[in-house]
Amino acid sequence: MKFRRTLLLSGIALALAGCTQSNANDDANANAAATTEQAPNIIFLIGDGMGFEFISAYRYAMSERGANALAPTPFDDMLVGASTTYPDDDTWVTDSASSATALATGVKSYNGAIGVDADKHPQQTIMEKARELGWHTGAVATSQVNHATPASFFTHHPSRQMYNEIADSYATTKFGDSWSFDVLLGGGTSYFDRDDKNWLPELSAQGMNVVTDMAELEQAQAPVLGLFAPVGLPFALDSEPYLAELTRNALRILDAEQAQSGKPFALMIEGSKIDWCGHANDIACAVHEMHDFAQALQVAKDYQAANPNTIIVVTADHSTGGLTLGQGGEYQWYSERVMDIKATIGTMVKGLLERPRDQWRAYLEPLLNLPVSEAQWSELVAIELSATNDRGDDADLLQDALVKLTGELTRTGWTTSGHTAVDVPVMASGPYAERLRGYQDNTDIAKVLLEIVR
Repeated sequence: MKFRRTLLLSGIALALAGCTQSNANDDANANAAATTEQAPNIIFLIGDGMGFEFISAYRYAMSERGANALAPTPFDDMLVGASTTYPDDDTWVTDSASSATALATGVKSYNGAIGVDADKHPQQTIMEKARELGWHTGAVATSQVNHATPASFFTHHPSRQMYNEIADSYATTKFGDSWSFDVLLGGGTSYFDRDDKNWLPELSAQGMNVVTDMAELEQAQAPVLGLFAPVGLPFALDSEPYLAELTRNALRILDAEQAQSGKPFALMIEGSKIDWCGHANDIACAVHEMHDFAQALQVAKDYQAANPNTIIVVTADHSTGGLTLGQGGEYQWYSERVMDIKATIGTMVKGLLERPRDQWRAYLEPLLNLPVSEAQWSELVAIELSATNDRGDDADLLQDALVKLTGELTRTGWTTSGHTAVDVPVMASGPYAERLRGYQDNTDIAKVLLEIVR
């Protein structure tokens, strides 16, 4: 995607260069005062599973190994601190629901909780408070829109597994005759059009713009429910990146609403499938999802450049996979090999299960696109599958084999297929960004954003 750059800001910068320092300071003070007259727009980006190590992997993957300098990324000028992620129990390791609840409400809860505290009492979210005060609200995700993170900003349920009930909550008006959002974009068609209930024609009849085609989204106006896959969106490596385009349209829709009402907006953007790649221990998958997330951040930064009374906050709910760049005692990470891989491990596993064993190598060679030795090929094609022909067990065996192979060839290490308890980055720019500086708990981020909503 080509990102919009405003020539106006460049012109202003050149004009200011000719002013005296005193006048420049006066102008800066006036601009700072202006941003306090109305609460700023909030753009809250959450990289699901995106620990610091994923940002490092992305930065190195975008750079040339051995070069004197690293390639710039949209993250580089935004780091203000770090946060803890632990839930309200004795595990130290959070899931996405508990952490999203903390980020949305400022209250910790148990793993699996959606917008409720440890006693299962609903807690007001940033989006609910914003909506009550007349703000415009929205969310974008590459998962299904009723997945744990977006759900925790708009609904209240004792379990993240209540996918149908979460979809029902979205579909039900909460604020008079209005829904809880102006724009909601991601996957999840199968939860809104199911055997026991098809919400889509009913929502359309009530005035919701239901969009299932990306081309149609370009013209859509609020309120918009955009569902572009039965469950989650395709992985960026297997298809094309979607998050930046969805973010651009969400901001376009919310900006139009703001122009009419004069009220701010709050938008949550989740790079959902960074986490899914981490669970799969798939480094190429993860780097491409990180790139999609970074491009979405750039869209947000471009919007902020044209609309300075906007705060951007970027964080992660947790890290996933125990990723290490360097493995087996070798002081090396082959970033260019990571970028040479042409498909996710999940796609390759599916392709292997659809083919006889004697076609495996011919199928895998162009997708792996790695210097696989003859010994490694022999080991892979000779793998002993399940004696029961259980496709799930066979998929797991092939998944493990490909994780091992790609790890050896790129020197990528993983310690778990689950989450980890490490601290995660906090990035911010714009009004109130200084309030997020330093080491903090994830609930502190929500508390700052809740104060902004007024």
